[in-house]
Amino acid sequence: MLHLFTVADRFQIEGRGCVLAPGLPIDAGSPNLRKGARIRLRTPAGTETDTFIKDLEMISYRHRPEKISIPILLPKDITKKDVPVGTEVFLIEEKDETTS
Repeated sequence: MLHLFTVADRFQIEGRGCVLAPGLPIDAGSPNLRKGARIRLRTPAGTETDTFIKDLEMISYRHRPEKISIPILLPKDITKKDVPVGTEVFLIEEKDETTS
């Protein structure tokens, strides 16, 4: 499994689901993931949940952040309360593609 990021914030979008931030890194060599990629959520308490990326969210910042990442949307059955800050997100199946 490949560690993707640690949840710094999460929020619920009514009618869509829970969004995790900062999200997928866009650094050179990072996996190029798409919706449907299988992930594992490991909470600070040690609970693990296997799920998938439902969608990639586009969030606009007024000032370009120091590190660019893409927040991810989880399936509707996983809510904000299920994913506390500090939860680690891992890729279950690593794809061959990486960002260049």
